[in-house]
This record gives sequence, C-alpha cells and structure tokens, in this order.
Amino acid sequence: MKNSPVADMDVRSSALGNGVGKKPVANRLYQTSTMAALLDAVYDGETTLDEVLHHGNFGLGTFNALDGEMIVTDGVARQFRAEGQAAKVPGSLKTPFACVTYFEPEKTLNIDTPQTKETFEALVDQLVGNPNLFGAVRFTGQFERVDTRTVFCQCKPYPHMLDVVKKQPTLTMESVTGTMIGFRTPVYMQGVNVAGYHLHFLTEDQKRGGHVTEYRLVRGQLEVAVISDLEIQLPRTEQFAKANLNPEHLSEAIRIAEGG
Repeated sequence: MKNSPVADMDVRSSALGNGVGKKPVANRLYQTSTMAALLDAVYDGETTLDEVLHHGNFGLGTFNALDGEMIVTDGVARQFRAEGQAAKVPGSLKTPFACVTYFEPEKTLNIDTPQTKETFEALVDQLVGNPNLFGAVRFTGQFERVDTRTVFCQCKPYPHMLDVVKKQPTLTMESVTGTMIGFRTPVYMQGVNVAGYHLHFLTEDQKRGGHVTEYRLVRGQLEVAVISDLEIQLPRTEQFAKANLNPEHLSEAIRIAEGG
C-alpha cells in the first residue's frame, strides 16, 4: 500500500468500567494453562466454560481432549468440530486452553481496500503501537477468502500436537462475510501464549469457521484494544506437572501447530 490508512482513521475511545456494582474490567486478558502445555499434549483441563465466560465475552481456545476449536463472541461460546461446523456448547464443558477478555474497542478503522494477512497485521501493529503489549483484535466484514482448520477429538494416550495437526481437516471459504477475532501476543510470551497472531473466524450466519491459517479481506471494520493486564490460571493436574514446557525449537513447533 502506498499510504497507510491509519493516518486518516476515525479513532473511537471507550471508557473502561471497573469497580463494585459496575461492569467487569474491560480489556483484561484471562488465560487458562499455556500454549506450551497444549503443544505437549496436555489436553485435559480443570476449567469449565462457565468459569471462562465469567472472565470475558470475547476470545478463543479449545476443549478437553482437543475436541475442536473454540470461539467466544458476545459472551457466547461456540465449538467448531472437525468438519468446521459451529455449535453452541454447554457451560459444563471443560477446556485445557482458553484466553478471553471483556472486549471494548479503543480504536476503530474502516477498511475499504483489500488486505492480505501481512498488510492486515501491519495495520493492527500500528494501531496497537506498543510491541510489548497484547492486542485484542476484531474484524467484521467481507473476505475474499478464509482458510481455517479444526482438530479432531483425541483419545488417550494423547499424541503430540504436531502429530495431531498433520491430520487436521481444513476448510476454504470464498466470498464470505463474518467476524475474525483473536489476539496479538508479544514475542517474549511465546510458549505462554502464541507469539504473534492467533485468530479464529465465524461466518455471519454463525454456522461455520475455525482456526484461521490464511485470509484475504475485502472491506469491513477493524477494532482493536491494547491489553496490559493479564491473569493466567495454571492447572494443578498430574498431566501438567509432567509436561515439558521448555522444549527445544519451541517457536518452530508452535508455528507448525498454528498453521503458520
């Protein structure tokens, strides 16, 4: 692009609520477990969806036994199964990895020129500004193409994540409208979360989607918020206690697992 639209954007600021009797604190990231644990086949967690949704109305993750991908939009959790179909799920389900926030956009940008994955991420980087803080991202609009993947439910003894993703189903959606949400994580948090961009997609009819691996968008609205407050709940399970959370080539393994 010759000129960055950030310079001409319409920025909307939002007041963040907190305190007793008010809405929960906005743009505070809550996370259960770590990406490194998930990579090492720690697929069973102790946290229910009801507990997760107590901490946020926007986010992503997966389910126990790695049973598909999770997206949380407007306080509703949905599960993408292996065929890419989306369905609401009961709050009693548990998750081995999830991150959510009460999303309140701090900056908004209307995009009216096509963007690749790379140019879109550059726009978000400019809006977030600080590379050492988290960013929450939501884009709602039209896509030329979105490539997603989901994962199959696993049986014990659980295989390593890299073995799972070799067999993951993929879905390509063309000329589709929907919402893509997720987080940009600082590089130094690799292993705790996914360094860089971790995004999930839900179609406008709320019937299809999954973990995003590639996309090209046409037009729509981009909203971002900067996150500097983080809470991580670590499991006390035997599985987590035995996990190797600092393996060699961690970044490369996460890149492969995330479809990068």
